[in-house]
Amino acid sequence: MLKSLLAGYAAQPGRYDELLASPHAPRPHWDAFLRALAARGASGVGDTLSLMEREVRENGITYNVYADPQGMDRPWEVDPLPLLLSAQEWQAIEEGVTQRAELLNRVLADIYGPQELLRSGAVPPAVVFGHSGYLSPAQGIRPPGGRHLFHYAADLARSPDGRWWVVSDRTQAPSGAGYALENRLVVSRVFPQMFRELRVQHLASFFAALRESLLRWAPRGGPGGADGGPPLIALLTPGPFNETYFEHALLARYLGVALVEGSDLTVRDGCVWMKTVEGLKRVHALLRRQDDDYCDPLELRSDSALGVAGLTECARRGTILIANSLGSGVLESGALLGYLPSLSEQLLGEPLKLPSVATWWLGEPAAFDDAWKRLDKVLIKPLERSSREPAVFGADLDADARALLKARVAARPQRYVAQEWVHVSQAPVLERGGVGGREALGARTVGLRVFAVATPDGYRLMPGGLTRVAGDEEPRVVAMQRGGRSKDTWVLSDAPVNAAFSLLSSTVTSVDLVSSRANLPSRTAENLFWFGRYGERADAAMRLLRVAIEAQLDEGEGEGGAAALALCAKLGLIDEDDDPALALLRAATHPEGALAERLRQLSRVAFNLRDRMSADHWRTINQLIGDPVFQRNASSAAMRLPLALSWLDRAVTSMVTLSGFVLDGMTRGTGWRFLSMGRRIERLWNLAAALQTATREGRDQGLDWLLQWADSSVTYRSRYLVAPEWLPVLDLLVRDELVPRSLAFQVKGLAEYVAKLEVTHGRFASDVVAPGQAALAALTPADLRPESEALAALLDQLQRVASGVSDELTLKFFSHAASRSVLSLVA
Repeated sequence: MLKSLLAGYAAQPGRYDELLASPHAPRPHWDAFLRALAARGASGVGDTLSLMEREVRENGITYNVYADPQGMDRPWEVDPLPLLLSAQEWQAIEEGVTQRAELLNRVLADIYGPQELLRSGAVPPAVVFGHSGYLSPAQGIRPPGGRHLFHYAADLARSPDGRWWVVSDRTQAPSGAGYALENRLVVSRVFPQMFRELRVQHLASFFAALRESLLRWAPRGGPGGADGGPPLIALLTPGPFNETYFEHALLARYLGVALVEGSDLTVRDGCVWMKTVEGLKRVHALLRRQDDDYCDPLELRSDSALGVAGLTECARRGTILIANSLGSGVLESGALLGYLPSLSEQLLGEPLKLPSVATWWLGEPAAFDDAWKRLDKVLIKPLERSSREPAVFGADLDADARALLKARVAARPQRYVAQEWVHVSQAPVLERGGVGGREALGARTVGLRVFAVATPDGYRLMPGGLTRVAGDEEPRVVAMQRGGRSKDTWVLSDAPVNAAFSLLSSTVTSVDLVSSRANLPSRTAENLFWFGRYGERADAAMRLLRVAIEAQLDEGEGEGGAAALALCAKLGLIDEDDDPALALLRAATHPEGALAERLRQLSRVAFNLRDRMSADHWRTINQLIGDPVFQRNASSAAMRLPLALSWLDRAVTSMVTLSGFVLDGMTRGTGWRFLSMGRRIERLWNLAAALQTATREGRDQGLDWLLQWADSSVTYRSRYLVAPEWLPVLDLLVRDELVPRSLAFQVKGLAEYVAKLEVTHGRFASDVVAPGQAALAALTPADLRPESEALAALLDQLQRVASGVSDELTLKFFSHAASRSVLSLVA
């Protein structure tokens, strides 16, 4: 079986092969894994790949490639086969990367401190001051704990002789640790037995160290210091349109910290505060995933809409820990790589254990001249990472192209580096489309990104990392933005692994207890509110379209067909001038139809709540959004109404499941209350609109359709042994406070939620709800008829109540105006 598995796998000449020591002979630490994989057989290997793809899809793991047609929906691609590293090999990597992190931290401290390295010429000043990552406003800032480089990532590649080299350093806002964690969660489920038997080192201890260091070095005291409780830590993200937003949400949830955008924060009295529904809360530490210059529009980049005005001054005062410190992006300069060996000797008193790929800064005339003599063996790339100007392989250029490149570089040589072209290693991947259409092993170029975090005892390395796989089109370039895949990285241990260790294995005292109301950002509260509204809006559309389509399938004999169509038009689901069948079909199933648009709205706001949702909750949303019905052309003859009806049945079931998560899976805290208020407001408005349509335009249409849409048919039949009539139907849907879809139920719930919020936040909406309650109480049985003016006035008023409460919530909780009695730092 092993020979069959390796039959199509071939090592590429001139590259180190991670899998094979010689043709068809696996390296010792790969042998057990390959035999276990081969034992699964061809069908088992195919099932493994399908399981991985389903896990990624249902868990909603994404990586946003800018300008990609899939946009925010581009799935993260994970290869089932991990990269295996032996314990001895990992030890050498660990020693080299921790030493490098310490060296870079000292270089960064000098750049923004005494600048002795620049004065002595150990680092040319042009290398530092000519890089956009150098921020003069950060000069002199000393971060709490003294660690400028709190966390660090190194991109490694293995050369043909088996040695590991550092290709580049990631020091500004290193990404990938969260994806490495997600890869581990997915792949370990696919190979659970091998994961245990090979003694793979776990990742939780690394994230525990990261969190403990944030808590240890977060400054205390000062305004809002809250010395009696734990520091408030937040992860600063540019937002859901950032390429790695999924990772930001995952890390925030895993670490147990708040996920915030710049608009969630404000600066007052020299400190950073988070806008929450309970008021402003002091933030003590920021784990940022945002580029340096976007962090502060006041001192760094004035056109940034992502930052926090005054953040630099807070760092200057030492009232907040920013990890990494502002200005750390200067270390990503490719020009520094060539100076690190001598800097290691000077600052650490020892040679560099993990060398960099040979790199020359072309701002030096000798290096510039030498680069063109060896152009076939180097690549020319910008000093700073840029998607607009990729690296150029000299060997790819003809004489004319070389002349053009040389002229362009010569105009600004200080902006470029030449780097030795290393034929990096290859590793096995599992691919479809092998011999006979079966899954097979293929060879792809790989690179390894490893992560380190500062602790009081030095830097600590993640035992593993993010292995990135080159795409098919350009095997020399390993980059996720170019369509590459990723792998889990298994670091094997010679000793038993403590599988019981967990990130949650810390001791909690009474001082650490947190209220369910605490630290709910205003933006999160607003997203929860709109998640409730969009969910209810989608549910109402599904149920209404189902009623209308059923009436169409009855060929006009079904009661309420015309009224249901009128309500569809009123709610913007169809155009009343179109053919009813085609209009309903498009609204229900077309990717650009009304229902698809409502589901996209729900998905977008849900994406902003990734850190607040359980895995089951998010999986249900993804299954709903990813239903294959939206992949077909709904206007074609192949898409018939019965198929649309079947899809709507599935969709309604999914919405019931989501409602169950809200009712049984969410803590009854402030966030749940905002979500529930969103649902009540939307349901109140929609039901009032449905009753308006029924009483004004569908008086002779029957009432079965209305009860079915309101999910109240069973309740009605259990009470009355007669066909639906106006008096009992209106009593059920208007006045009965025990019916979950009645007007009275919605108004009562809104009044209760508003009253609870007003206990701690003051009056804001009770005056809006009270007239609706009074009008409902004043409605008599005599008014329960379609022509009643009192009923018509009530329906109009309750729609105003729904809109009014929504407006008051927005004004009260979703924005924070500065109090005149509080002096803002930026004023």
